[in-house]
Amino acid sequence: MDRRLGPRGQGRVGRHGISQAGRPVVTLLTDFGNRDPFVGIMKGVILQLCPEALVVDLTHEVGSCDILGASFLLRSAVGFFPRGTIHLAVVDPGVGGPRRPILASIDSQLFVAPDNGLLSYPMAFGTVQLIRALTASEFFLDPVSATFHGRDVFAPVAGHLARGVARERFGPLIADVIRLPIPTPRLDMLGKVEGQVIWIDRFGNCVTNIRREEFEALARGAESNVHISLAGRPVGRMVRYFAEAGVGGSGGIFGSTGHLELFIHQGDLAREWGVVPGTAVYLESQPS
Repeated sequence: MDRRLGPRGQGRVGRHGISQAGRPVVTLLTDFGNRDPFVGIMKGVILQLCPEALVVDLTHEVGSCDILGASFLLRSAVGFFPRGTIHLAVVDPGVGGPRRPILASIDSQLFVAPDNGLLSYPMAFGTVQLIRALTASEFFLDPVSATFHGRDVFAPVAGHLARGVARERFGPLIADVIRLPIPTPRLDMLGKVEGQVIWIDRFGNCVTNIRREEFEALARGAESNVHISLAGRPVGRMVRYFAEAGVGGSGGIFGSTGHLELFIHQGDLAREWGVVPGTAVYLESQPS
């Protein structure tokens, strides 16, 4: 055991990091990719502290420094994990600077992340129980590098939490955390809904910030009467499943996150149409 890893918690696993199976679950979300060994090193730090931890990769393919996109993905995933899961998220363009590392409890799950807005979506759509600044350096690696706080700060904190170290030992309660604005659809005076693309998945599908309830309020039970446009171009009709649009056909569908997604079946809508996050999406009800 590397002595730099600091004090170990007492006991097998405490109540704050227990999965339903009795083993602590730690998830990882980063923009590190898989070319470098950064993710593997973080896992090694966690497993040295808590060998029984179940470490789950959410994704490491977030766009470089895409804090809000990462926050959306984090929110879309955490509800499928047991209470007490520890979510370690590192998308951190301010690493080494004055931004704080934090520990948050949201909907009875724990989040270890930089205070840069990365927890904006979980905080906006969940119940925040507490947030602490991570100031107890005895739980960090020594020395702490200026470029890899994922290894030196966040991973060891997650490992100690998994072992059952009490949350209050990591630092004081705080309330002034950074919350980025969550893009929300707008309804204009003519009844047109204006939204935007908030995420593009690996298939080129464009996930929007328009949720089912907002779409249904406009459609009023007649989805075929809703005209969808993306970057000023008409998109095909709403479908129940991708193949219904036909090979090469575009359309709209409500995806697994409950948001409207725009797609080309067996194609890449984002690449073919030059779509990026923030691209405008419009919904307009047409007469029958």
